[in-house]
Amino acid sequence: MNPVLRVIPRIMVMTTCVAHADDVGLPPSADDVVRRLVEMDRARARLLRPYVSERRYIVENRRFSKRAEVAVREIFVPPDSKKLNIISETGSPLIRHRVIDKLIEAELDAVRSENRDQTRITPENYTFRLTGTEQVDGQSCFVLEVTPKIAKKYLMRGQIWVDTSDFAIVRMEGSPAKNPSIWTRDVHFVRRYEKHGPFWLPAFLESESRILMAGVSSLKIEYSNYQIEPAAEP
Repeated sequence: MNPVLRVIPRIMVMTTCVAHADDVGLPPSADDVVRRLVEMDRARARLLRPYVSERRYIVENRRFSKRAEVAVREIFVPPDSKKLNIISETGSPLIRHRVIDKLIEAELDAVRSENRDQTRITPENYTFRLTGTEQVDGQSCFVLEVTPKIAKKYLMRGQIWVDTSDFAIVRMEGSPAKNPSIWTRDVHFVRRYEKHGPFWLPAFLESESRILMAGVSSLKIEYSNYQIEPAAEP
């Protein structure tokens, strides 16, 4: 299998946190921030309603001038029911079937109950170091360095930006914790989240991989048109 097929799915699946928190104490430690982050993630699991959304996958290989684009409709029912239905597709059939189809399969695999724990930003999976605060799109964020405790396929190594008011992840940047193959020399990704009502949901992912023989391959995923089911009347 082309090494790029192994690496891209592993950067796909990251946690989403609900935006609902009290004021931050002064000064917080890394443990304080992570504790609140985990609490909010649990609150998200309790409160998140079914939703539908759209996304657009764009994959390019520069060396071979190959490109493909696929539009997908997502139907998600918490905690682990997800359907990804293809709406339209253009470009290289090889990339569509051997890269984007594999991405979709990997995301469906990661949401299953036996794999969900691997995708979470928790003390069980990572050690954390608070490096400071930064502004992300006008939002004040704690910046934490995250180091995986074990090289598992759905974990990452890098940094996360956590909103100081909502204790939700608004940005992730880094590389997969586990090297996908001996052919892969560089993998880097950035993932951004946006607030929808009380929830922070994926907005954009961009990844670049440097593969021996195949050169540089890039992936972009654009998320849009979230429609979250209203909460039931009491």
